[in-house]
Amino acid sequence: MKTLLVTIIIASATLFSCKSPSKTINSEKTVSENSELPASTKETVFDIIIVFISKASGIDSELKAKIDSELASFNQKHKTNIKPEIVSWGREGERDYLFQTKNLSTKQKKELIGKIKAAIGSSDMAHIMLNKKSVHKR
Repeated sequence: MKTLLVTIIIASATLFSCKSPSKTINSEKTVSENSELPASTKETVFDIIIVFISKASGIDSELKAKIDSELASFNQKHKTNIKPEIVSWGREGERDYLFQTKNLSTKQKKELIGKIKAAIGSSDMAHIMLNKKSVHKR
């Protein structure tokens, strides 16, 4: 009986000690710090990211030209002006194409993704990611 009583007292003390007021203060401080950050430092989720990689000899410039051509033909066909934000991140020309496609309909977005995937084909020198944050610094 004594052991049960001691166990209950220890368990109760442990549960009540876990809720310290310092955690509440820190979490409130974090929220207020995050809300004060300028919009430019907050991370953006991009609809489409094309990552051009290199394997010790630079990026595949023919593949890049092919994707640029597909983008130009898409813009001309749909009378849009979708341009990527380009982030260079490597010594051999590695770069990311970051797209925001808020002005496109769902059908147009699917068509654009299909064109990009078709242009990349089976190449392992470029990768496409959808609805992700940029990995490399801008």
